Amino acid sequence: MSKAVAFQGTVHAGSELLRSPVSGLACVHWRLRITQHIAPRMQLVHEVASPDAFEIHWPRDAGEGQAPQPPLRLRLDPESARIHAAPVLHREGTPGALAAGKQFGLDGALRVEEVMLHQGDEIAAEGFVDDAGAAEGPFRSAAHGPELLDPTLRVPTPGIGPALLPWALGTAAVLLSATAVTGFWAWHYHLVHHPSTASQSQSPLMRLPFDQMKPPEPPHPRLP
Repeated sequence: MSKAVAFQGTVHAGSELLRSPVSGLACVHWRLRITQHIAPRMQLVHEVASPDAFEIHWPRDAGEGQAPQPPLRLRLDPESARIHAAPVLHREGTPGALAAGKQFGLDGALRVEEVMLHQGDEIAAEGFVDDAGAAEGPFRSAAHGPELLDPTLRVPTPGIGPALLPWALGTAAVLLSATAVTGFWAWHYHLVHHPSTASQSQSPLMRLPFDQMKPPEPPHPRLP
């Protein structure tokens, strides 16, 4: 029976550390999104990830008066994992972009977004564990040990960067719309509850009879 869990843990290699084909740095897992420009209005997007399984270590609190327990080691299949992290951007012509083209045999201008999980990285993990008693003690659900199914991993972002920029712009647009709506309803409330004041504050154009209105004049060009 599986159990939904959410916890703070650390990332560890399942067998041995890997090396990113773009930056060449040692890591537990790497993911790449490569944008290949074919023509001025045509581009291809390639997504590549390391297939090696890795582990999430879940620290367990020892009871009062008990000896500390080792962390629970949960195996994770990267193909089913959703990873939320701020990517490192390798722009066109940089050593990372050139290394990606050479490694995967891609021609043309390339832009690469690289996400890596390093040994000991702290992450927030969610998913399902095979056995409901996984949090209380060690168990074996398969030959390789307990596994975290349908996992979602979130790597903390150290500061406001490119990964947070779309959210900031979206929030600004929402706040601007809310201000406009609030202003409209305040003006509408003023007209309904203060009709005398509203009639005095109307612009001359609103009180102008139709028979006195002139047709619009064509725009005059500005002098240099």
